[in-house]
Amino acid sequence: MRHLFFAVLFGLSAILATPLRAAESAFAALTAGVAEIDAPGSPGQLAVFGADAFVVVAGKDGKTLAPVVAAAQAGKGRIVVFGHTGYLDAGILGKADTGKLLDNAIAWAGGAARPAIVVPKSRPLADALAKRGFTVATAALAQLQPGQVLLLSAHAITEADVLVLRKFLESGGGLLTCATGWGWAQGGKNLANEFAANQLLAPFGLVVSGGTVSKTSANGFAVSAQLPPYLHAGKALAAARAGTKLSKDEIAQASASLTDAAQSLPSGDTHFLPQLQALRTQPGINTTPTAKTPVKAEQLAARVLVALEGRELSRQTPAQMKAHPSAAAFPGAVPADAARETVTVAIDARVPNWHSTGRYAAPGEVVTVRVPAALASAGWRVRIGAHTDRLWHLDSWKRFPEISRSFPVTAAETTAANPFGGLIYLEVPKAGATDASEVKVEIANAVRAPHYIHGRTTAAEWEQLRNAPAPWGELETKKIILTLPATVLRDLADPVALMKTWDEALDHIADLATISHDRTRPERVVPDQQISAGYMHSGYPIMTWMDVPRGFATEAHMRKGHWGIFHELGHNHQVADWTFEGTGEVTCNLFTMYVFDKLCGVKPANGRVGLPVVAEKFAKYTGGGKPDFDKWKSDPFLALAMYVQLQHAFGWEPFQKIFAEYRALPAGERPKSNSDRMDQWMTRFSKTVNRNLGPFFQAWGFPVTAPAVASIASLPAWPKEEWPGTNGKF
Repeated sequence: MRHLFFAVLFGLSAILATPLRAAESAFAALTAGVAEIDAPGSPGQLAVFGADAFVVVAGKDGKTLAPVVAAAQAGKGRIVVFGHTGYLDAGILGKADTGKLLDNAIAWAGGAARPAIVVPKSRPLADALAKRGFTVATAALAQLQPGQVLLLSAHAITEADVLVLRKFLESGGGLLTCATGWGWAQGGKNLANEFAANQLLAPFGLVVSGGTVSKTSANGFAVSAQLPPYLHAGKALAAARAGTKLSKDEIAQASASLTDAAQSLPSGDTHFLPQLQALRTQPGINTTPTAKTPVKAEQLAARVLVALEGRELSRQTPAQMKAHPSAAAFPGAVPADAARETVTVAIDARVPNWHSTGRYAAPGEVVTVRVPAALASAGWRVRIGAHTDRLWHLDSWKRFPEISRSFPVTAAETTAANPFGGLIYLEVPKAGATDASEVKVEIANAVRAPHYIHGRTTAAEWEQLRNAPAPWGELETKKIILTLPATVLRDLADPVALMKTWDEALDHIADLATISHDRTRPERVVPDQQISAGYMHSGYPIMTWMDVPRGFATEAHMRKGHWGIFHELGHNHQVADWTFEGTGEVTCNLFTMYVFDKLCGVKPANGRVGLPVVAEKFAKYTGGGKPDFDKWKSDPFLALAMYVQLQHAFGWEPFQKIFAEYRALPAGERPKSNSDRMDQWMTRFSKTVNRNLGPFFQAWGFPVTAPAVASIASLPAWPKEEWPGTNGKF
């Protein structure tokens, strides 16, 4: 083991001895004249770890950074990789300095100012680059010549292309490629091993990974030579092995880079993966994260080993899976004597997404799911585990970072398992939904879970079901499904009134949104030991922490109101057309306040941002001269005060009418920019209430346009004396 340690340490010293001047020279050539590049869509991450690879541009990844553009020397050739397919699109060349970066990248990769380029998959890009002075050559991949630069999306690279392109690069060719890793991996595909481009890139020290990055500048990403050194996973590992003393920020960055690389490397990698695996020789490393024994960012070796274990677990077949040591802590153990049953459940295949089965897979145990043969190619899946949040990016892991598993249904019989166990679901895609109201599905070797179905489960049935042995269960209506610990459900004697209350809340939300009470699918809420962001977050499912289950299962508690869950349900009903910049955490609270009003009897004027609060906030905000709209956008409750004024003055009906109006808009009339969204909100609300609200919005500092203000000038005035919460008016 000592020999292995020193061999790895010697290998890492080679990374530390990277020809820095060459990397610095290459970085300078690539970024000359480039201050900012655009961010098409939601760019993905790259992992950089090789001695001849380096980061060019980085984006935000929570509290750390992650590569979004990277480059590498590849034998005699050179590679530049972009973290989104949109970077090789003709339309991006004119945005910020993106075109200049592409020019530089082509020149650097080809070793000449204007090398010949080959663009086999995009005529518009080829034409645009020809106009920028490049010679466009035509060649099949096997005919590429040294000195040429190939521009090709990594999504188009096949396994058959890998060897051809590797030889091309090593002989002196250049490659510009791009990939949206997280997008490609949708549907359960394995980015590390199934994405052919990673087989090509890994030997040169970089791969496409599955995370996303957020902007570092107004339009996208600022380009800086002052990038953190531990964005490079190889340097992070070398520092960890050498015992280099790192700052808190350096630890966080090193941990993020190493974790991402450990997850993203192909299994056949012979360069960096063995160096990571060598950490297993160190004794006493905690690789079983729990609430009592979390794995923290500063535990670099533990983080790497957990990530390596995660990648190995994700590649196991159901037959290979065993119960994970952390499963007993969370999501929980299944009693050894709990009956493993075979049961037939009915699935309403007209409803897309997850279908609860009332059955639980014990950790590491194989369950068998049988469906009608006609559904084998319809895109259905079997999921085990409701806790879908991935925690890899967090600086502390209080459970294993990834504990839900999903398996494609490709035959009449599917086997599935999960080292952590979990509730069993059938996933029905929209395209896979059928006209049949009921599909019979058989599940074998599953444990019964507490499962109440509103309007179907009788009191006598619930008395038995609530004591089912699985550690988790569900309360289900056609509008919402609550996934809750069985310890909570066993104490719930009568779920009828509780779920009636939840249904009322969802119907009130639908009323404000002006949508049908009959939902396409139920909303879902899942508490977790640890979630990926915030105290709660929206989505499917809505995720929250373990402090809320008993409140969610108590009717009186919900009748008093729960701002957090109503807020997240509001997020799930927001519409971009009327949610402009700065109101992402604001317009969702229109639904929060509506439910408090209609279900809990608390009017907005008397609520969390009641009129006395409005008066205080408005006076303070407008008292210093010109209002600072940036402050308005950055303070959700200051912004909400404005909406409270509108609601108190005009009621909920204008909101409902406007929401319905937006939904019915033809594409050509929808707002196309943030300015459009603000203008339309002001003008539509003004026309709906038949008042000129221009001065009101301007008093709040809204940068509405002069034409928009002029378009409502003829409406009856709304004098300031009538604005709720101002001039002592309540």
